[in-house]
Amino acid sequence: MTSPTCYVGISELFSGTGRAGTTRTEAVQRIANAAILVRGEQIEHVGPESEVRAACPADTRFVDMQGKTAIPGFVDPHIHLVWGGDRSGEFNRRLHGAGYVEIAAEGGGIKSTVRQTRAASADALATKARKTLDTMLLHGITTIEAKSGYGLDRATELKQLDVMDQLSAAHPIEMIQTFMGAHEVPPEYAGRPGDYIDMLNQELLPEVKERGTVTYVDIFCEKNVFELEDSRKHLQAALDHGFKIRLHADELFPLGGAGLAAELGAVSADHLVHASKEHQRAMAASGTIATLLPGTSFFLRAAYADAASFQEAGCTIALSTDYNPGSSHTISQALMMALGCMKMGMTFEQAFLAVTLNAAAAIEKADTHGTLEPGKQADIVFLDTPGAMHLVYYWGVNHVSDVVKAGRRVVTDRRLITT
Repeated sequence: MTSPTCYVGISELFSGTGRAGTTRTEAVQRIANAAILVRGEQIEHVGPESEVRAACPADTRFVDMQGKTAIPGFVDPHIHLVWGGDRSGEFNRRLHGAGYVEIAAEGGGIKSTVRQTRAASADALATKARKTLDTMLLHGITTIEAKSGYGLDRATELKQLDVMDQLSAAHPIEMIQTFMGAHEVPPEYAGRPGDYIDMLNQELLPEVKERGTVTYVDIFCEKNVFELEDSRKHLQAALDHGFKIRLHADELFPLGGAGLAAELGAVSADHLVHASKEHQRAMAASGTIATLLPGTSFFLRAAYADAASFQEAGCTIALSTDYNPGSSHTISQALMMALGCMKMGMTFEQAFLAVTLNAAAAIEKADTHGTLEPGKQADIVFLDTPGAMHLVYYWGVNHVSDVVKAGRRVVTDRRLITT
């Protein structure tokens, strides 16, 4: 049996509790002068240091964290990981007054990244994405949901999934995969979104399902992209093939994607800037997580989703970076917490749950991830701060010094540990 490791000298342990997403900030616990006992990949005991030490077997290895704060590993439930090229030029154009929709209409936006991703080799895509994962790990992200969607043809969509398979097997960050062939209407199907959806449903969904590594299907349900009927057709086909579903919904216009997510029982609906109160209530009733993406609003200088309204409706709220090349080029979940608090009306406790326990619920991992509790996977982030509040109070700074993933130390003193 594996000898356990006990992390001691923790000034504060700050974590949610429970095995499901929650709207209750009482689910957050703070333990001063704490310790965490880990055996193998799991947490065996947490509590005041004196109590945990008393429970340690004789062969325990003790690691002194020297007054650092312990929190669960961040979960990021919505990222676009594998893509080629760069769109910093478009970002500067927006600073000079061009709009996101205007740039997209000129062949920029997602279509620009599609061209660059199609042209890139799998090795080049993997090298770029691996660097992103390394940076995420250094910022305390231990589990992600990653989407395809920058191919929009069979070869490139599968190339993205191949890269995700490769990285998932080799990198400490745990990756849940999503197929998002319906991210945009490709040039070959310009003006024919329904025909493209038919192709995805008939040709690609069965092939992607056969791979066995993809959990979800996602779609950009948006005006002038994939509107409600095409979105319903694609998502229903995904359900029929045995996938679970999630949606980009009501980001730019109040189209009704949040209502469709509730109707079809989506695990998560994301963005939701323009979701109606009626559809927010429907999401709460269906158990669909509201994954809000404040980085996109910040980066595009656009409106923010009203977190208080979702909370009032009874929705479980997650936060995500929406890491992507065009509308939210960041990997910091701590920054999403700060934006949630400063721009969306969230309390610190709500924002903290939204990037840990509730983010895990948004990818159906809350029973094993997202909190520091016995029986949960030992995904632990240590902050070089006196308390977790500094994630937002001392904002814009990476406070992560050490990371444990599934019981293994993968970052120490702000350096990646390579094996």
